[in-house]
Amino acid sequence: MQQIFLVVLAIVAGLTLGHYTGGTSFSSLVCVVAGVFLVTPTLFKFDVADAGVIARNTPAVWRTLAINYVALVVAALVIGYASRDIGIAGALFLLALLPGGGMVMMWIKTSGANPKLGFMLFMLNLALLLPVTLVFAQFHGIAAPFFPAPDLTGVAQDAPGRGVRPLAPFVILIVIPFLLSRLARSGAPGLIAFVERHQQALSKATMFGIVFYLFSLSTAQMLFTVEPMALARAGVATVVFYAVAVGLATLFTPDTPEGRAVYWHVVTRYITLALILAVFSVDTFGPTFILPVMMAYFIQIGMAGMLRARMLRHSAA
Repeated sequence: MQQIFLVVLAIVAGLTLGHYTGGTSFSSLVCVVAGVFLVTPTLFKFDVADAGVIARNTPAVWRTLAINYVALVVAALVIGYASRDIGIAGALFLLALLPGGGMVMMWIKTSGANPKLGFMLFMLNLALLLPVTLVFAQFHGIAAPFFPAPDLTGVAQDAPGRGVRPLAPFVILIVIPFLLSRLARSGAPGLIAFVERHQQALSKATMFGIVFYLFSLSTAQMLFTVEPMALARAGVATVVFYAVAVGLATLFTPDTPEGRAVYWHVVTRYITLALILAVFSVDTFGPTFILPVMMAYFIQIGMAGMLRARMLRHSAA
């Protein structure tokens, strides 16, 4: 509940500030902050030797890749096409390509899943960010003929998505945090101990700041132009997408520690990262592009607690 409260507060505060000020301008510094405070602490624990857990759990790894990057991507495309809104379709496609997320390890550790395998799956998903952004960059050009043209009348000509290359998010969110984590491991053990001791508080504060900032942007104010019917379509599409994810995870992951690690990487999405990348795409897909990502916060955070309780009850029985 605390996570949902923080997200709601950040969204409301950001939209309120943007509405009354006309919106703030975008700075790539927010991506640097996200990489340093959200990704870097996770990489402190990364050791190349830990990659051996992947070789020992090859079926689980292939199951993760197949469900996330094939089955769930196809489901997102079908649901998106049914919405008849390229913004909603693009957002669901992006969510499908970003499994796991910043909180996935918490759910893995508190539900009896294999934490080492869960962590390596998280690292694998991060490593795939570059091909993911490259694939997503082609989506609009391929999908546009199958959808009505989005309303871009409120998009500024200098919107942040213009001219951004897919390599930039990978460098800022993966390469730089990895280099910083290696430097910290070799020369700043005290810093690592401090971050690990306060990681939850730092993560919550960073998430609040990023969500607040992104919803205060001038591009986010386009949400005030969205029609109620588009809002309803986005809500239904996002709920159906998560229902499919839970269904696939339930059907195709065994009730073992390794299977549970895969389960959590299927039912959760890296929504904060999706929101950051969404800023680069509003000028292409229109205001409805933000809606599924915004709704994913409420659905995923609320759903994960219930799924963990159900998983633990099932194990006890």
